[in-house]
This record gives sequence, C-alpha cells and structure tokens, in this order.
Amino acid sequence: MARAFKLPDLGEGIHEGEVLAVMVEVGDDVKEGDPILEVETDKAAVEIPSPYTGKVEEILVKPGDTVKVGQVLMSFS
Repeated sequence: MARAFKLPDLGEGIHEGEVLAVMVEVGDDVKEGDPILEVETDKAAVEIPSPYTGKVEEILVKPGDTVKVGQVLMSFS
C-alpha cells in the first residue's frame, strides 16, 4: 500500500517553498531519515528527510516547483 509524503510544516509561519533538488528517483530504496528533497523557503534552504523506510513509488515534484505545506510530493511503498 502506497504512503503519501506531504510537505511538512517547516515552522515560522512558512506556507510554501521552492524545490531546489529531488535527491531520490523512482525505485530507490530509502530509510527513514535519509534526505529526499531540498526545499528553499524565504528563510532558508532545508533538507527534508524521509519519514518512511521503503521504495520510492512516485515523485510528483521537480526542481523549480513551488510547493505548499500539506501538498503531496511523493509516495512510498
């Protein structure tokens, strides 16, 4: 069963950010805590760790995309 990963609340009233890098590809095995995305907000660039251990099933964003807190970014199996 696929598990959706949504952009978490990055704090300090930040509601969106720009994807700088996608550090995984579809089919990659990741462990919880591995960096999967780099997102830049108006405050800083932040590496986002994987909340799951599993295989990357789908990636819905690419570098340059603006993403909002709560938006689904990728899914894991």
